[in-house]
Amino acid sequence: MNQFFPADDIKNCDGVTEPLLVVQVTEMKDGVFIGYCYNHLVADGVSMWGFISTWSKICSSGSGSGHKPLALKGWFLEGIDYPIHIPVAEAERPPPSCELSSVVPVTKDRVFHFTKKNISDLKAKANSEVSSSDITISSLQAVSAHMWRSIIRHSGLSGEGETHCKVVVNVRRRLNPPLEKDCFGTMVYTRPAHSQLERAKLVNSQTNENCKQFAEDWVRNVKNIKTGVGSRMVGDSLLVTSSLRFEVYNIDFGWGKPIAVRAGPGNNISGKLVLFPGRGEDSIDVQTTLFTNVLVNLLTDVEFLKHVTTSTMV
Repeated sequence: MNQFFPADDIKNCDGVTEPLLVVQVTEMKDGVFIGYCYNHLVADGVSMWGFISTWSKICSSGSGSGHKPLALKGWFLEGIDYPIHIPVAEAERPPPSCELSSVVPVTKDRVFHFTKKNISDLKAKANSEVSSSDITISSLQAVSAHMWRSIIRHSGLSGEGETHCKVVVNVRRRLNPPLEKDCFGTMVYTRPAHSQLERAKLVNSQTNENCKQFAEDWVRNVKNIKTGVGSRMVGDSLLVTSSLRFEVYNIDFGWGKPIAVRAGPGNNISGKLVLFPGRGEDSIDVQTTLFTNVLVNLLTDVEFLKHVTTSTMV
């Protein structure tokens, strides 16, 4: 699969000299695979899926007219001393020793498919466990909680440890004044939750002040996210990315609508969950990256598999 995705070894901070977008089209005997890599400092998932959708409409119609013009975000912090200096890239540091490389666990990907009934059952189960009457667990929360609890159960943690679920939050409509819901740029950030109830409250609690504080802290203390050896997340964390609102199956460049969508290999870390809408009505696909031993145990977990209809290799 990795060969279908271009330029996955380029870091965001290399965007001054490297391409900001690379697209690769691979023609096969029975179809076409369109893979792309983009710089996350320039755009987020909302922006890129909107761009890809508009591009496909231009290709299929043969005309660029009649499409909504690009809306730029038009927002950043005031009083920032430009340019913002990025730390030395990890790639410029000495490579890890062979001894260290040999002990780093291997990660593998798997896609788990949740049908409408799977999700309904999980929501009913989750909401029956909620003691607070003012909280209702959504489909997204129920599925991610099921993945969270099941993965952590096989991660070798002690029963006294605390686990975290990091969620990517879209802040476009949370700023004051709010931005257009599909404006182009990077307007997301991650927030950690320590329990599913906290996760249910987390997204709704993000305000203009939260977003501004996050941006100010980032500018003051810019950090590169490590990739490769030594980059693995600790076994007590999950990272939930992408969105069920991305209309990935309505995109047609003239070759027909997609039969599947997959995330590329960039920043593959154990504990990363990439969520996409499934092809079936109200279904969800979860592309999951885990250490091999955790994935093997998960695939033999009867309680976990009871709520999953199918699982496929990426």
